[in-house]
Amino acid sequence: MKHRKILIVAGEVSGDRHAADLVAAIKKKIPDIDFVGIGGLHLQNEGVKLLYNISQLAILGFVEILKHIPLIRKVFRDIKKEAIREIDAAILVDYPGFNLRLAKMLTKQGIPVIYYICPQMWAWGENRIKKFRKFVDLPLVIFKFEEVFFDKHGLKAYFVGHPLVDQLPQRSNESEFRQKYNVAPNKKIIGLFPGSREIEVKRLLPLMVDSIKELMKERDVIPMIAKASHLDNNLYNKYLSNSEEFKLIISDIHQLMQVSHVALVASGTATLELGYLRTPSIVLYAVSPLTYWIGRSLVKIKNIALANIVMGKTVFPEFIQQEANKRNILGALNKLFTDEHYYENIQNELIRIKEILGEPGATNRAAELIVNFMSSESS
Repeated sequence: MKHRKILIVAGEVSGDRHAADLVAAIKKKIPDIDFVGIGGLHLQNEGVKLLYNISQLAILGFVEILKHIPLIRKVFRDIKKEAIREIDAAILVDYPGFNLRLAKMLTKQGIPVIYYICPQMWAWGENRIKKFRKFVDLPLVIFKFEEVFFDKHGLKAYFVGHPLVDQLPQRSNESEFRQKYNVAPNKKIIGLFPGSREIEVKRLLPLMVDSIKELMKERDVIPMIAKASHLDNNLYNKYLSNSEEFKLIISDIHQLMQVSHVALVASGTATLELGYLRTPSIVLYAVSPLTYWIGRSLVKIKNIALANIVMGKTVFPEFIQQEANKRNILGALNKLFTDEHYYENIQNELIRIKEILGEPGATNRAAELIVNFMSSESS
């Protein structure tokens, strides 16, 4: 196989981690290969030449995208210039609002498009599958039902399993975690996961902090906040009023998920991670009213939390838009603290997520399919 140069694009923190693992797996199979693209620290550490960092593209919602159209156009122009410089294929990782448009542009440039962690077409309406079929050459999906969905619509997709299975800890040492962060054994930990985008943190963290401060008047708990590594500490500290009761956690996010008694979490991949680790959680979602109205008109499914979606039922309580308020959050938290049967029932329900996510080795299976695809393209 000739020397290859691959474009890889991941626009979010979770995608950056999955993309970096994929790059590492591909390099083991094809050592003489270069990667260029968009991502964060994980991709950078794998030697990928970054055109843009994810912190520049952390945009949430339709209205927010409108404000960033000049930047998005510039990114597309720069990627197009890079594509002309002998890019052999593109690997797009999740981030559908951006990557689906990028797939169209790349296809027009004659560049094969591989999509890893495909968009949730089953949630957005089946008519979008026609566009997807035109612009994606190799769809790699992380849920078995997605493979069936694509097959039903005349597009061969490949189920590789979920990369989270290899990334998440099977068991954390809670006593070591508590010792590291000076948390007394008798205090129950509440994990706060306000998201990886600045706009998510600004909208959700103040609400989370206010709710937990109220809860702490009656319960002996310690709140710990999962901080996105690419966001500034000041973004978080300004909502804490110099309170020493709240701890920022940067490097042990998955351990925090596992040792938390309960969690408050922004809707997204983190809900699936918490579900896999069997941590009862309350899901929050808040965007601009126009963004929510447009999204609700497009989405065809009941739930918004990925953990609930894959289980086909509401296991984690969801509070969306106006329902995401202190009164509802406190009510849900108190139920988790006082109703032992309810708490244990949620944990028992969450056992199914391990079955749904498939066997370990998703990244290696994806890398094998990508290498075979590129070999067939060059022959």
